[in-house]
Amino acid sequence: MRLNIIGTLILCCITSVSSAYAGFEEGKAAFVQRDYEKAFKEFKPLADSGDEKSQHILGMMYDEGQGVRQDFTQAAAWYKKAASKGNVDSAYNLGVMYAMGQGVERDDVQSAKWFRMAAEKGHVLSQFALGRVTTIGRGVKQDDKAANVWYRKAAEQGHFKSQLVLGKNYVEGRGLEKNPKLGFHWISQSAELGHFKAQYELGKMYRDGVGVAADLVHAYKWYQLAATQNHEFAIVERDQIASKMTAEQIARAKLLVSEWTPKKLDERHAKQ
Repeated sequence: MRLNIIGTLILCCITSVSSAYAGFEEGKAAFVQRDYEKAFKEFKPLADSGDEKSQHILGMMYDEGQGVRQDFTQAAAWYKKAASKGNVDSAYNLGVMYAMGQGVERDDVQSAKWFRMAAEKGHVLSQFALGRVTTIGRGVKQDDKAANVWYRKAAEQGHFKSQLVLGKNYVEGRGLEKNPKLGFHWISQSAELGHFKAQYELGKMYRDGVGVAADLVHAYKWYQLAATQNHEFAIVERDQIASKMTAEQIARAKLLVSEWTPKKLDERHAKQ
């Protein structure tokens, strides 16, 4: 009798898991097809039963108003459920909501708490966010040295904003030993990914010989790349150095610009 009961329980569990999986897959298919109302109906019972991924998706749907009326309070509630189970994307989103006072009362300590939870698990956007709040002392003690630890972790994952900030901190000696060459390294990484602010900074470094030998041709190249993205200072400074360059140098610089292509950006960081 005991074996029969156990067998029945196992069968029920398998059926339940299979049903839940089917519901999740149907929800995903509906979401991809932009049938958000159907997707919501599939994900909602799964989220109610405690499925972390479905809880995160419901948070996003309330956040964006997809399939339901936009409701930041509901979004925050679902993010919190998923984040409490270890979902790093929900933890990051919840950190942002606490920082903005969106759907919850603004609370910088709670914001930093959720950023830290996700950052410690390797979530790159949370690492950058934790670095920022630590730089300005928002919700945590202001500490440039600690902030650089998080910028480095994110930079090593290819986060271009973190690469730029870390590079500038090396150039300025902010929170770590001044090292213009390392600054040049990190700013170059960011610029090669197409970050126009890093391209502008790289132009200045080549112009002034900071962390690299002065080179007006390469300075022009990076200024021009930033200028194509409407960086106003890059446009002004490009024209200033052009007045000191020969026609041949300008031609070489323009050739470098035409040959340059950005490194492929990791899809995880596409919304930096």
